[in-house]
Amino acid sequence: MGAPSPELCNLWLARAFNAQDVDAAAAMYHPDASIVQVDAVHGGTTVARGAEGIRRTMAAYIGLKPHMDVVTHHTTVSGDFAMTRSQWLIKGVDKAGKPTQVHHHGMEVHRKLPDGTWVFFMDHPFGADPSWAIEAPPYTE
Repeated sequence: MGAPSPELCNLWLARAFNAQDVDAAAAMYHPDASIVQVDAVHGGTTVARGAEGIRRTMAAYIGLKPHMDVVTHHTTVSGDFAMTRSQWLIKGVDKAGKPTQVHHHGMEVHRKLPDGTWVFFMDHPFGADPSWAIEAPPYTE
């Protein structure tokens, strides 16, 4: 399942989060996709790859019982690939039952599928956050 345009990928991912639908969220990613995980959600900053890694990453977000708001600020398309810059906020509940928020400025690379829909191919949730570049936590591959 993909979105009809790269600009809509972030919105469709937010819809899946808000519906607490792990399958729909994971389906927004290419089977060979990579995503940088967020320490506050995943307990470390690592790169998840492939369908199973993406599913685990989405399940951790859905575990927050989230409400996600997102804005796509910019899109550049080149053939079957596109890059977007986004700003997003997830409000949810942590494992202790306390309210939590995760907010970042992301960079995403999307890939067009043979059916004409678009999915995430590379997702760096805080790749466009200038403070992250200065205070970047180490992450493992």
